[in-house]
Amino acid sequence: MTNPSLRVGRIPYANLVPIFHALTTHFSLEDVRFVSGTPSELNRKLRSGLLDISPSSSIEYAKHPDRYLLCPDISIASRSKVMSVLLLSNDPLSRIPDGPIAVTRASDTSVVLLEILLRESLGKRNRLVRTEFPPGKALRHYPAYLAIGDEALQARISGTAKHVTDLGEWWRRETGTPFVFALWIVSREALSRRREALLGFARTLLTAKRIARESLTRPEHLLIGPDWMPKEMRTAYWRNLSYDLKEEKQGLVKFYRLAKKIGRIPSEPPLRFLELP
Repeated sequence: MTNPSLRVGRIPYANLVPIFHALTTHFSLEDVRFVSGTPSELNRKLRSGLLDISPSSSIEYAKHPDRYLLCPDISIASRSKVMSVLLLSNDPLSRIPDGPIAVTRASDTSVVLLEILLRESLGKRNRLVRTEFPPGKALRHYPAYLAIGDEALQARISGTAKHVTDLGEWWRRETGTPFVFALWIVSREALSRRREALLGFARTLLTAKRIARESLTRPEHLLIGPDWMPKEMRTAYWRNLSYDLKEEKQGLVKFYRLAKKIGRIPSEPPLRFLELP
């Protein structure tokens, strides 16, 4: 009896195009089955045992650290501007009223990040309301809307909002550290069944990260990515992102400390990593 395919989460956003392009064009992955979903959807599937490894929200690891391990030296982070996690608003940030703010259903980490920044930076305790509304409609019903991923990039391109606040840039201004939006999270339960397959994929993933980083220094990177994204925007976007998890750990630890402070996680989780031979 053959082993079932390794179930790997795939976020279908532009931020991971370089990684998945490297994975699918440089490696034979016949024993891998990609499962697409938004970050919040992949979080639920990973938690429910429907995925073995996934790029998932950094807050998901903090909520259930006993269930997971982290793939070492890889993340989705920004060292300042991120461009795809945006608070769109009808008024400047300092003048946003105290009422409810709409947030996308696609995100978990960015919602907690917004709550932290509102409280710690502005002293605000706005209620955050998840909505299915697209950005334009959300801004007709609420004073601000949190968008992530391709939706955020497209809202910036189309000029949907009068005012745009980049949460990666805001976090850097307040803390002086990078921000880790997502981690490659391994299910401990899956590791007990599929150890060799998971170790093999993790090594492949780290090699794909190196290939992706190198490709961004060459013109070929302009040939990948969504058609709606201007080429100059692709270059700026991917170069603003970090796929590493070195100095980024400092920001991750600070995020967990503040998430605990506002009651979104019970304690600051230790960072436990998959050991790669």
